[in-house]
Amino acid sequence: MRSDPAYPLLDGGPACSMPNCGRSSRFHVRLETVPAPGARTPGARTPGRDSCGAHLAEIVHETALWARARRRRPATVVVYATTHVRRPNEPGPFDRVALGTIPI
Repeated sequence: MRSDPAYPLLDGGPACSMPNCGRSSRFHVRLETVPAPGARTPGARTPGRDSCGAHLAEIVHETALWARARRRRPATVVVYATTHVRRPNEPGPFDRVALGTIPI
């Protein structure tokens, strides 16, 4: 395991979802589907996976492959840069910024 700043070790925040990694997560990868035609509700979202910088490409690739094998309507893999502390349902400043989207 590396010790340079590009690969921070677990610091009490969310951990990378890759087995045996032990690094802090700085990214969140989630699959978001497009709403069905005429639907009044937003499309579905998967809970997603957390990733360190070293495993980001691998997790994005795995998510895209999973979506292509199981999709029923158009979807997008969204990559977020995240903060140390997550606030999924609380008001306040944003805890993530979308870095990129990949249509599936």
